[in-house]
Amino acid sequence: MNGSRTRQEYFEELSGRWDGFTDGERVKGALRDVLSMVPIKPDEHVVDLGCGTGNLTSVLLEFLGPSGIVAAVDFSRAMLEVARGKIPDHRVRWVVADAAGLPLDNESADRIVCFSAWPHFPQPAAVARELLRVLRPGGVLHIVHIDSRGKVDAIHGGVGGAIGQDHLPPAHVVAQMLTSVGFSVFEQIDSETEYRISAGKVA
Repeated sequence: MNGSRTRQEYFEELSGRWDGFTDGERVKGALRDVLSMVPIKPDEHVVDLGCGTGNLTSVLLEFLGPSGIVAAVDFSRAMLEVARGKIPDHRVRWVVADAAGLPLDNESADRIVCFSAWPHFPQPAAVARELLRVLRPGGVLHIVHIDSRGKVDAIHGGVGGAIGQDHLPPAHVVAQMLTSVGFSVFEQIDSETEYRISAGKVA
């Protein structure tokens, strides 16, 4: 990957091959385990932030009922097209957007899940403020990785180029930033097997 390529170009170029880089069933199984610990209601409006080719979107739909909605957001139109082809479900709204400027209404989401995307946001505080705007009072943000911070950083460093410096900060650093913009952080996990932060918007 040429270092002059942007992140968006990187993901656009690899969209058609992306699912071949991971064990999809392992990913979905791990996400089911994570979401089974979250009190998702069947009628929630959930944002899948940085949805890529739709692994999390697919699992979220298993937890939602007929009136539940997933806004699947990614800045790569090509990634969204792959996801849309895999998930022909009327409960999904596909949204091409940057995480720091979401075309979503104020206080329109019950929950936002950001799976394996947080390191790719160059202005995380701006993203956090945008997510706070979109969440309803009492809504919750989850930042989730099913691998350790060290493994995530090693993968990105090994790829180099557009994502080579996309490091995942320690959980306590992200938690402090979320608190500074108005979130209330109630979960931090930064272990050798996973990374997870959960934070609420005060009602």
